[in-house]
Amino acid sequence: MPDEPSTGELARRLVDLQHAAQRLMSQELFVAEQRAIERRFITIERDIEELEEKVDAEIKSLVARLDGRERERGANWRQGVYAGVIPAALLLVSLLVQIWLTVKGSP
Repeated sequence: MPDEPSTGELARRLVDLQHAAQRLMSQELFVAEQRAIERRFITIERDIEELEEKVDAEIKSLVARLDGRERERGANWRQGVYAGVIPAALLLVSLLVQIWLTVKGSP
């Protein structure tokens, strides 16, 4: 029976097999965790891209609204100037005519 291992040798081999099995299980668990983490990263990247697109669209919308308001403000300013210049010019002309008539004297 010298070819057969002793009970101590069998116990040592069993312990070695258990350690190897634990390492294999932990590697499988590690691989599964890595896959889960990669899926999470992919999901997060997609979410970030969607948010970037939404933010870009919102910024473009706000810029367009600001441009529209600037155009309206400019038009309102011009309308105010024209609305004030014409009556002011008529007032000045009528004052000048009255002064001229007063100085010249009416018959």
